[in-house]
Amino acid sequence: MSVALFGGTFNPVHFGHLRIATELAEQLQVKSIRMMPCAFPPHRDKPEVDGQQRLEMLQLAIDQQTVLQADDIELQRPAPSYTVDTVRLMRDKVGAQTPLFLCIGMDALNGLDRWHEWQRIQDYCHIVVSSRPGFSVPQSGPLAEWIDQRRCKDLAVLKQSAHGNVYFCELTMLAISSTSIRKKVSNGENIGFLTPDSVVDYIRQQHLYE
Repeated sequence: MSVALFGGTFNPVHFGHLRIATELAEQLQVKSIRMMPCAFPPHRDKPEVDGQQRLEMLQLAIDQQTVLQADDIELQRPAPSYTVDTVRLMRDKVGAQTPLFLCIGMDALNGLDRWHEWQRIQDYCHIVVSSRPGFSVPQSGPLAEWIDQRRCKDLAVLKQSAHGNVYFCELTMLAISSTSIRKKVSNGENIGFLTPDSVVDYIRQQHLYE
């Protein structure tokens, strides 16, 4: 049974994240989607809400679901959350034969060659890329060549190996962002239609983003 990884700051988690994770689970036909809050994102500022609180909001948001799972693998490391380290650790957890998918957006793919040890990532997992408005598959240069050499269009074929390929899929993108939620909370506006009620209650109780 295959496993998929879906990382992010989840600051806070919202219905857009949950929709993407649910569709990934359906399209990839995986045993679980591991949603991983990032502790120290290398390419952006450290979140103002600590990792434990973001993990707790995520756990509340996916309560009672079996396929979507909150995973604290990145929160356990003191160093920056380099993806290559995460997939290496996750590979050790799931075993050598289990297909492992790292799910990223097309925007992230376009900057993949700037990631730490990016060419080693496919040694541990497949990379699943979802569409993003305004971004397309790189058409030239070393990254484009790297993608072309590893691109697989057949999920059944993809699952015959544990790692090493790039697979593209179309997902539903909801017009929701964590940034807009934080801004609404700061302005005293309602966020009940953007994230689960349990997360709304947690934000209020913890006085987050005020």
